[in-house]
Amino acid sequence: MGLDMYLTAEKYISGYSEQTKRDIALEGLEGDHPPTTEGTSVTIQLDVAYWRKANQIHQWFVERVQGGEDDCRTYHVPLEDLRELVTTCEGLLVKRDPELAEEELPTASGFFFGNTEYEDDYWADLEDTVAQLRPVLEWFDADEKRRFNWDLQYRASW
Repeated sequence: MGLDMYLTAEKYISGYSEQTKRDIALEGLEGDHPPTTEGTSVTIQLDVAYWRKANQIHQWFVERVQGGEDDCRTYHVPLEDLRELVTTCEGLLVKRDPELAEEELPTASGFFFGNTEYEDDYWADLEDTVAQLRPVLEWFDADEKRRFNWDLQYRASW
């Protein structure tokens, strides 16, 4: 029980225009899927980042991506916003100033949301965020077509 947070990458594969890719995706399920017919489309969803009780990161997503609504729903995450989060975390990690952290990336309290102090756990969450998101950004930057073929989404539950 507690705050669990997921960033996923999702890709839609049309059953008509990308039949081979669709069949490969379904083959990976080793038959463990409902019956499909020719032309059935599939969506691939991969977890690319996971946090537990990193309430300051969750609060950033709530404010920046979810329009202030903290409702356990799934939201699209623009790549530019993800870059901003990484840049913010990296800047705060250099200074490790609690007052600046409270201003730029404040903690949030909630039902089993974890520690709200600007101590070791806070900085560890920022380090973890950079470590998880930097490779995701590099992967998108390596091929511009990925920006159009994959969608990033955030959701949290508690």
